[in-house]
Amino acid sequence: MISASQVRYQRVQAEDRNEEEEEQEEEGKVTINLYSASTRSSLSRQKWESCVRIAASVVLLSISLYFGLHVLRYGSLGAPGKGNSAKDGKAHRGEGHHHHSHKVAPDHHHERGVYHHAAVITDSETCSSFAKEILTEGGTAVDAGIVAMLCLGVVHPHSAGIGGILSAVFYNKTLGTTKALSTFPVESLNLSYGIPSTLQGLRLLHREFGSLSWAQLFQRPTELARNGFLVDNILAGALREAAAHGTDLCPLLCNQGWKLKGAGANATNRKLASVLEKVSAEMEEASFPESLARRIAGDVPKIGRRDFVETVLRQRATLVEPLVTELDRFFLYVAPPPASGEVLTRIMKRARPLSLSLVSVSSAENASAAYQDILNAAQQVYQSLPGFLGTVPRSQRKQSKGKPSTKTALAGSQVTVIDASGNVLVMVGSLNSSFGAKVLSPSTGIFLSDFTERTDSGVLYWACPALLRATTAGGDLVAIASTGGTSAPFAAAQVVLNKVYFERSAREALSGPRFYLDVGVGGTLHKLVSGLRRDSEIYTLLSRGDPELELVNGTAGGVTATVVESHLGHISAFGQPQTYSHADGY
Repeated sequence: MISASQVRYQRVQAEDRNEEEEEQEEEGKVTINLYSASTRSSLSRQKWESCVRIAASVVLLSISLYFGLHVLRYGSLGAPGKGNSAKDGKAHRGEGHHHHSHKVAPDHHHERGVYHHAAVITDSETCSSFAKEILTEGGTAVDAGIVAMLCLGVVHPHSAGIGGILSAVFYNKTLGTTKALSTFPVESLNLSYGIPSTLQGLRLLHREFGSLSWAQLFQRPTELARNGFLVDNILAGALREAAAHGTDLCPLLCNQGWKLKGAGANATNRKLASVLEKVSAEMEEASFPESLARRIAGDVPKIGRRDFVETVLRQRATLVEPLVTELDRFFLYVAPPPASGEVLTRIMKRARPLSLSLVSVSSAENASAAYQDILNAAQQVYQSLPGFLGTVPRSQRKQSKGKPSTKTALAGSQVTVIDASGNVLVMVGSLNSSFGAKVLSPSTGIFLSDFTERTDSGVLYWACPALLRATTAGGDLVAIASTGGTSAPFAAAQVVLNKVYFERSAREALSGPRFYLDVGVGGTLHKLVSGLRRDSEIYTLLSRGDPELELVNGTAGGVTATVVESHLGHISAFGQPQTYSHADGY
């Protein structure tokens, strides 16, 4: 029996014990721990929280067991030949998801054109696929862009290639710098065709920003030219147009019966394959290979061979500072003249006083008024350009009844890439008009352009690469490319307006009404719109305010536009018209 003298009381904190009262026996003595009312309340709360945690754990364990059993029972649904696996596999590939080292939830899908890490969009499905493969092999945006542009010179010889020129804007995420590439002619020749400068531009970009070897970038385009490629709808349309104008493209793009090849036919360009192979091994500097210049000069009749070769060797590509304009929450970077970035910039400055916002497109009445203001602002910019008609290439001047054709061939090809490091390249190449000067060098397989004038001779409307970068760190990046007729910079401007002021996504920035300014006889601007129904309220209001506005189907003037956007950890790539735009990525 323990006496009172053997009993000791002490007060303890709640965190020291889990029981309200506890007796301790030690060498014949008893210690009783007492807890205050507040401490007992705290302990009671701890018990309640512990019960809740245990109950939650049991629920989570039950859910885990359920899904585990579900996978064991239905896991075969993902195997070939079961359920919707084929469909799911196609969606995962075609809608912007590929298996890679980054883990993605099995049910994590996006719409077509949305990717997790890197993306590319070009005029050709094959070329986009090549560029994506380069990205997965560790190449930069520049590496992927070079492969895509070389590929386009093979599959779309009417709009791009070694015989043409380039314009580009490149954003280096690591350094936070932006540069513009210019390969425009610095001399005039008394000839009907221009000086090639595509290779010089690609080599300069690679030397400054590439990571893979120069030779590695030529492998896929060389094999494609040698082993053959399928004529797609874009090239088939250009061939038909060329034939209608009496252009001789045989035997390169003709069948044995001397009939132009149609969509789906196989074509090769083995002479070009040999040139690409040689260039990949021998071109060390950003200057045109002299041996290649001499071969081209020997192919073309009525040419001063020495003058041609010397002029080609003097032609250089340069990296220059882009034009920069601050907009609402964004900086706009564009290629300077003679590229048409300045036209785009002027349109944006004219639009600034219009106070555009989401409210501007909140109703049909508001939208029609806003669109009319934008159209008028663009028209004022075009008409204010010095010697406006003189800035339009002869091939784009319309000569029939003062109205432009809405079915002219594309004037260029475009490549836009964002790599996993956040570097962005937006690049357009061109021979100017379809098949350029219609001059083929038979020993090289190269079509020459019809850029015969100096860079100060006028605006090159097809050259409209642009980049939007958010003013806040880590914000959106939006790359925009547009090619085609005189409406190309206006098409790019509408994408910028939709993104900056109307707060639309990359996909939405290309949708809705699209306006065009095309040139007729005497420099007359014709205003057109697509993407609206004739009985829609917006078109009714627009036509009431401007009876000269013409509604067209599809895309007017061969104008195309693409957008690649980095937003909230995802990359979106879309184009308009969709049949001319092919996105890929991972």
